[in-house]
Amino acid sequence: MALENELKVLEHLLIVTLNPANLKPGKLNDAFISECRLLANTEKERIKNQFASVIFNPGPENLIEIYFQHHQISLIKLADTAFNYLQQKISKSIYRLTNKSLVINFYKEILRVPEDLLQLIAEKYPGYFNTALKIPDVQKWRLAPEIKSNLKQIKIALKKTDLNEKVLEITFEPIESLLAATVETTYRELTYLNSLINGLQYFINRENSSNINEQFSHLLLYLNYNRLRFFNFYIEKLKETGDHFNSIHDQIDFYSLQLKLINQLPVKPGLIYKPGLPPIKEQIGNWICEELYYLEKKQKLFSPVIIHGDKNQDNSGKIHTNLSVSQLALGVKLLVDAKVITNKNSTELMSMVAKTFKTDRQEIISEDSLRNKSYNFETATVEKLKDKIIGLLNIVRAIKCILFFQQISQIFFFQELDQFL
Repeated sequence: MALENELKVLEHLLIVTLNPANLKPGKLNDAFISECRLLANTEKERIKNQFASVIFNPGPENLIEIYFQHHQISLIKLADTAFNYLQQKISKSIYRLTNKSLVINFYKEILRVPEDLLQLIAEKYPGYFNTALKIPDVQKWRLAPEIKSNLKQIKIALKKTDLNEKVLEITFEPIESLLAATVETTYRELTYLNSLINGLQYFINRENSSNINEQFSHLLLYLNYNRLRFFNFYIEKLKETGDHFNSIHDQIDFYSLQLKLINQLPVKPGLIYKPGLPPIKEQIGNWICEELYYLEKKQKLFSPVIIHGDKNQDNSGKIHTNLSVSQLALGVKLLVDAKVITNKNSTELMSMVAKTFKTDRQEIISEDSLRNKSYNFETATVEKLKDKIIGLLNIVRAIKCILFFQQISQIFFFQELDQFL
């Protein structure tokens, strides 16, 4: 499939023909505008049809993905170019003409063409739409007043409560950044920030007003607000509470309960603030696991010395796997879900796995860490284990083929033997 640029005519129209620097005072008349309007709308419909034909015609998947993302990038640039024409304030600007309002309205109309095509890709071909790309400047400009108004109302409502001011600052910061003209916002960030604003509005209207700081943290956990500043804030508050306990045993009980509560909290599917970082539940869960591991080691130092050796620390007889701890945890969970492993007590099962296995990187696997990772999975972990499972399936297919050919060979052997006899 040839990778064609469908935007050549549209690009020439917006970048060259309609460039304010190329338009002379006598050139911009009703006939010229009508001609440009007709060309732009004709091209829009042609491009729509061409997009559809690319989907229905056979071709390599990676080329189709490149095709749509290339056009998405170009359409964003075209939308920004047209919007920039509206923003120009130089002395030789096109707006110095007598038909000023006509020119502005025309640019606003032309601006809708790349916007409509971007919306078409997002809605009809979402699998090829790159949400990591910036939104057009005009889209941000249109959304800013509504977001600013919503943020103002949310701030007024939440500042009347007993919510910690630091967590409010951490929460509001990315929304305020969206309103800054110099900060680029991606489609993915916009989707997340809309979910965050909706979540904050829901929180304001909730009926239950008890434990407000805990409920607010749970909301951010549900929205997978995996920002480093929120993680540090959450851990700081957790540690402040944990340090108030007088004994190591009480601290272990506290952190064990916190790990259980964190793992049981729901998370909105498919939502994450920073895709490059682990989910916030996993970040907090891993920190708690490390704290529990440290406290358990510390507790053993103060416990009476046991004369006989601890068999659990003998790593020589452990099963060595090249899976990571996260992949091992997911593998065990899959075996349980598929009822291949039928142990009812998951805590005991994870304890046995932690004591029985070692990885390339960890001779000793923390039981709490393994249990926590069995609740929280990254996409990379799922994909890598998927590859392992596919590899196993290929091995099974190869064995099946060998058995099949052995059976065929035996049939031919006995047929020849019958003829010989």
